[in-house]
Amino acid sequence: MAPVAPSSPEDRTYDCIVISDLHLGSAVCQARLLEEFLIWAFDHCRTLVINGDIFDDLNFKRLSKRHFACLKLIRRNSDRSDIRVVWVRGNHDGPADIVGHIVGVEIHDEVVYENGKIRLLILHGDQFDTIVSGHPWLTDLACAAFYYIQKWMPHRAARWIRRISKKFQRNSQLIERRASEYARSRGFHFVTCGHTHLPLVAEHDGVVYINSGTWTEAPPCPFVVVEGAEVRLEYWPLPAFVLDPEPTEGAEPRPIASAPILPAMG
Repeated sequence: MAPVAPSSPEDRTYDCIVISDLHLGSAVCQARLLEEFLIWAFDHCRTLVINGDIFDDLNFKRLSKRHFACLKLIRRNSDRSDIRVVWVRGNHDGPADIVGHIVGVEIHDEVVYENGKIRLLILHGDQFDTIVSGHPWLTDLACAAFYYIQKWMPHRAARWIRRISKKFQRNSQLIERRASEYARSRGFHFVTCGHTHLPLVAEHDGVVYINSGTWTEAPPCPFVVVEGAEVRLEYWPLPAFVLDPEPTEGAEPRPIASAPILPAMG
C-alpha cells in the first residue's frame, strides 16, 4: 500500500492556535491579513487564544472598518460550541470588563492549554517587563510619540522605530529567560508569550519558549500552533495558500492559487 501523504496546512484542524499583539487601532496593524486569517483559523482549530494586546489602546475612534470586521469575526465565533475562544489580557488592552464586553470571550491573565499530550502555558509576557511595570509614565510617553510617528511617517519607518524601541524597552531576552524560568517553576515544558513583537523559538533548560510576534509587521505574520505533541511557530499566509486580496463586494475572501506575498495595511 502506498504511503498516505500528509495533509496540507490548509486542510488540518489544529488543537490550538495562539496569536498575539494584534493592536487593532494602530495604523500599522495588518488588519486585512488578520481578517483573512481569522476566517481560516475559526474553521481550522478547536481552541483559539488571543494572547494580549487585541487593541493598541481604548481610543475606539482609531478603529477602521477592517478593524471592526476583525472584532465582529471574533465575537461571532465566540458562541460556537465546537471551538473555544480565549483572550489573555495584555498591557495595551485596558480594563477587562470593557474589553470583555466588546469582544465577548473568556478573559484570563494566563491560560493553560492541555490536549492529553502536551501542557502549554500561555501568558502575554508584560509581567516580566521591568520597563512597563516600573516606569509606566515612560511607556505612555513613548506610545504617544509613536502614535504621532504612525500618523505622519511612512509605515516602514514607523515599524523600524517600533522594532528598535522594542529591543530597548522590552528587553526580549530578559522576558524570554524570565518566562522560561516561571514555566519551569510550575512544571511546564512549553510556554508562549507575545509582548516583545519578536517571533522566535528557543529552549532553556528543558523549557521550549515560543514568542508569537505581532500583526503590526510586514507579512508573513506569525502565530503558534499546537498539533498533537508538537508546538511550533507558523506564518500567515500559509505556503501556497493565499486569499483573494480583493474579493467581490460583500463576499468573504476565498483561496486562490499561490501568489507573491504583498504588504497588506489595515
